[in-house]
Amino acid sequence: MKIIRISLKVLASLLLVIITGLAVLSVSPIYEFTGPVPFSGERIYNPYSDFDSVTGWKRACLHTHTKVDKGINECPYYPDVVYSDYMSYGYDILGLTNHQALTPHPVDSCLYIAVYEHGYNLFKFHLNPYGVNKVEKFDHILPILLSQKQFMIDRLAADGDFVQFNHPNRTLTINRRVMEHLSGYRLVEGDSGFEERDHGSGTSLDHWDEALSAGRYAHNIINDDNHNSKAHAAIARRCSWINTPTPYYEDIREQLLKGNFYSMRVPDFGDGDTSVKHMENLRLPAIKDIGMRSDTVYMRLSAPAAAIRVISQNGIAVDSAFNSTDIQYVMKASDPYVRMTAWYDNGVTIYTNAFARFSEGDSPYRDFPHPVRWGMTILWNLMLLAIAAACVYGIYSLYKHL
Repeated sequence: MKIIRISLKVLASLLLVIITGLAVLSVSPIYEFTGPVPFSGERIYNPYSDFDSVTGWKRACLHTHTKVDKGINECPYYPDVVYSDYMSYGYDILGLTNHQALTPHPVDSCLYIAVYEHGYNLFKFHLNPYGVNKVEKFDHILPILLSQKQFMIDRLAADGDFVQFNHPNRTLTINRRVMEHLSGYRLVEGDSGFEERDHGSGTSLDHWDEALSAGRYAHNIINDDNHNSKAHAAIARRCSWINTPTPYYEDIREQLLKGNFYSMRVPDFGDGDTSVKHMENLRLPAIKDIGMRSDTVYMRLSAPAAAIRVISQNGIAVDSAFNSTDIQYVMKASDPYVRMTAWYDNGVTIYTNAFARFSEGDSPYRDFPHPVRWGMTILWNLMLLAIAAACVYGIYSLYKHL
C-alpha cells in the first residue's frame, strides 16, 4: 500500500508540474481588437507593378525541414541532401525552416535566408519570422486566446523583417473570427495541406479570403512544408515563383513584401516514377504577363488553363474564362479586392496575389491597433499566477508527507 500511495503522489505531482508549466506558458496581454474593415478607396494596389518579364520568375520553397544536430528533427536528411533534391526539380531558392533553429545554407552562405519555424505548441500555431538573428524560445503551449496568437505575431515581427502565418488550414482553433481579427503578418500559407490529402479543397483558399474580406492584407505563399525530401509525394508539390533579379535575401524580401510573386500547387507527376516527375517539373505552365491598366486587372498564361476565375469579397467568383490563356476584369466599385486562380486538368493550380483598394499609404496593408485591456490582462495573469501557486503548494504538500 505504501508503494501505491507513493506512486499516486508522484503521478499527482507530475500532473501538477504540467499544469504549472501550462499556466506559466499562457502569460499574455489581453487586447481589444478591431473588427472587419473591408478594403475601400479610389486607389487599387497592384502587387505586380514592378513585374519584369526579362527578370522572369525564380522558383522557391520557403518552408521545408532538414535534419539538424541541435534542434527538433523532423526530417531524416541533412541540409545538403535536401537542397540538392530541390534543385533537381528546377528550384532556385530554398528556405530551410527547421523548428526553433536557424539553419546555415549548405552550399553558399550568400544564399542564406535567416528564417525558422517558430512554435512548439499543441495547436500547431506556427509562424516563420524572416530576417532574424536569434530564435524566440517563448511560446504558449495552448494558444487558445486570440490575444495569445496576436502577442506571438507581434513579438516575432519586432525581432525581424516580417512574419509568415503557416498552414492555417492545419492549425487548431483557426476559424473565420480569428482570420478577421489577427493582423501583423505579411504572408499566409493559404493552400497548406500535405500532398493532395485535401482532395482539392485547399485550392479554395478559404482562410486567406476570410482575412482579405476583413481588410487584413497579406500575400498568399504556399510551400511543401517538406519533412522528407526523398518521398516523391512530399517534394515539389507547392511552390512560389518570385519575380526577383537574384536569389539573395535582400531582393527576395523586397519582392515578397510587394507581392510580386505567384504560387502554384503541383501534382505528384509520375506517381513514383521520379524521372517523369523531374521532366514534368521542368515544363510547368507559367504567368507570362500580369498587372493592371487603369482599373482593369489582367493575366496571360503560357498555356491554356481549363478554368481561370477572378475571386473577390468572401471568396465569391465574379468572372471566369475557360480553356483560355488570358483573362481581363474591370474592378467594380463594389470589389474591395480581386485575385485570380487558374486550374489545369492535370492538377496544376496557379494563384495570384490580391489587387486591393486603399486610400492612404503605399498599399492596403495596415497594422490594426489592438490596445491592451489592462484590467483583463491583470485578471488573466493573476489567475494564471494563482493556478501556478496552488500547484506548487500542492506539490509541496504531497512531498512533505512522503
